[in-house]
Amino acid sequence: MAYARTVARFVLLASILTGFLVVNAAPVAAEGTELSRVVSVAKAQLKDPWKHYAKGPDRFDCVGFVWFAYNQNGLKDRIGGYRGVAGYLKWFRLRGLITTSAAKARPGDLIVWGRNQHIGMYLGDGMAISALINPYGVSIHKVTGYIGMKVKAYLRVSIER
Repeated sequence: MAYARTVARFVLLASILTGFLVVNAAPVAAEGTELSRVVSVAKAQLKDPWKHYAKGPDRFDCVGFVWFAYNQNGLKDRIGGYRGVAGYLKWFRLRGLITTSAAKARPGDLIVWGRNQHIGMYLGDGMAISALINPYGVSIHKVTGYIGMKVKAYLRVSIER
């Protein structure tokens, strides 16, 4: 009887620890560069609807979308975690990782539009991906002219490209 209780306690403890590890494990794509994995996650969300303060997995606001693409790949530390648009701008500015030059922007960099009103990810060739207000949701669009706001800054993300 004592042996059975000991085994049951061990099995219970092992189950709890396994559950804890599974729940807290960050999903990380296995192949490709950090950039290709982040872009892959971002593009997998195309047409997901916009919802204020949403961070996924199937509804997003602009900040939640950016965070989700990096977090799903275990790279949220590269963008300073989860913060508002102004918070991202400040975090990157403190590290000297801001440019206003489109020529210096690289795929995977973040883009801030307007007066800290919108954020998305630069894909290259003048294109971006971001969570736009419905009915558009997560969309690929031109960096300039499409959303009616001027680009304020490109935030230089340090990732493997």
